[in-house]
Amino acid sequence: MDIQFKSASEMKYAESLTQSNMSRYYLTRNIVWDSNLFINNWAKLDNFDIFADGLRVGVVRFSYNESTTFLRDLQLSPEFQGKGIGSKSLDIIVEHARQHKSTKLLLRVFSENPAVKLYKEKKFTQTVEVNGLIEMEFILSSSLPFSITRV
Repeated sequence: MDIQFKSASEMKYAESLTQSNMSRYYLTRNIVWDSNLFINNWAKLDNFDIFADGLRVGVVRFSYNESTTFLRDLQLSPEFQGKGIGSKSLDIIVEHARQHKSTKLLLRVFSENPAVKLYKEKKFTQTVEVNGLIEMEFILSSSLPFSITRV
């Protein structure tokens, strides 16, 4: 399966997918979706669509500081979850962070999200958990085993 990240062009697609995927976690915590916050962050983040064999299947979003890449979102359409796309996307995400000269990759995930298992399999380690929100990190080595191109 060929997985590629391409610069995202449709904010509404990304927002709709993210809101839909996160709704059960937000409902559990009485969090109200804030469309204005999503829109404001869109311009500040590095946004990509995820394609599997040429078909758009999700979105991934990043922010950065001098030494860290922050994985802000990794969202797959429900019909494409559990097919290995998330795992292959994480390999590309790690390489993306390395290309940004980051020394670590950070993410946050709700504790009951099944993706926690995938992150642990990919060697992310939990650093903290507060109110059911887990922060995980992946320490990046200097080796560069993958190569991706930005489209």
